[in-house]
Amino acid sequence: MSEEANIINHETGSSNSSDSWLASLPEDIRKAESLSKFKDVSSLAQSYLEAEKSLNQRVVVPKSEASEEEWRKFYCRLGLPEDKKYTDKRSKEDEEYLARYEEMFYQSGLSKKQGEKLLENLYAFSQDLQKQQQKAIEQASHSNIDWLKNNYGKEFDSKMTVMQAALSKFGTKELAGLIEESSYSPALVDLLVRVGETLKSDSLVTGNEPPTISSQDKALQEINRLESDGEFMVKLNSKEHTGHHQAVKRMEELYKIAYDKKQQ
Repeated sequence: MSEEANIINHETGSSNSSDSWLASLPEDIRKAESLSKFKDVSSLAQSYLEAEKSLNQRVVVPKSEASEEEWRKFYCRLGLPEDKKYTDKRSKEDEEYLARYEEMFYQSGLSKKQGEKLLENLYAFSQDLQKQQQKAIEQASHSNIDWLKNNYGKEFDSKMTVMQAALSKFGTKELAGLIEESSYSPALVDLLVRVGETLKSDSLVTGNEPPTISSQDKALQEINRLESDGEFMVKLNSKEHTGHHQAVKRMEELYKIAYDKKQQ
C-alpha cells in the first residue's frame, strides 16, 4: 500500500484493519478469501487454537485393517460402556436375557445410549409379540370350541364332561398341556370323547370309582345288574376289548363279596 493511500485512510478513518496485517503476507496467501474475515493477527491466532482443540477432540474412524484394540479404543471414545451394562432397569428375572443382549451390543461396539434404546425397542417388540400370540391362541380356542359346539349340538356339555373325565383318569400332565397348547383341537378332543364313551359303562370316566359294596345282597344285585348290561357283557367276554380287564376285575370283586362270605 502506498504512503499516499495510508495518509488518506488515516485522515478519513476508513482504513480496513484486515488489509493492514494481510499486507505483510505473501501475495498468494493474501488472496485467500477465508483470511479476509479476520480483522487482525490475534483473531487469527484465536481461531487456530480453537481449531487445534477441536482436532484433538475429534474421533478418527480406524482403517479396515486396524487391530481389535484400535477399534475398541474407537468405540470407547463413542461411549462404549466399560462394564458392559447398557441399562440400570434390570431384575433377577431379566438378568439372563439382558446379559445375552448386552454382550452382543458390547462386541458390536454400541454406545450405552444406543444399546439402551435398542433394549427398549426389543422389549416393546417382545411384549407386542406375546400379545399377538396370546390373541391368536384365544381366537383359535374360540374357533375350535365353536366347531365342537356345532358338531356335538345339545350334547356338547356332556361330551366335554366325558372328555375331561377320561383325561383325568388316563391322561398325563403332558397330554393335558397338549390340549391347551392345541387350543382344544377338535381331532384331539373327539378322540378323548370316544375313549371316554367306550369305557363309560365301567365308571372309569365319570370322575369317580365304582361305588364300594360290602354286603352280600348288594353285591348280588350289582352282579345281576351288570349281567343285564349288554355293553358290559361284551367287554367281559371279549378279551380284545379295551375295557375287558377292568370288567373282569370288577366282576371278580363282586363275586368275592357275594359268594366267599356266604360260604363262611
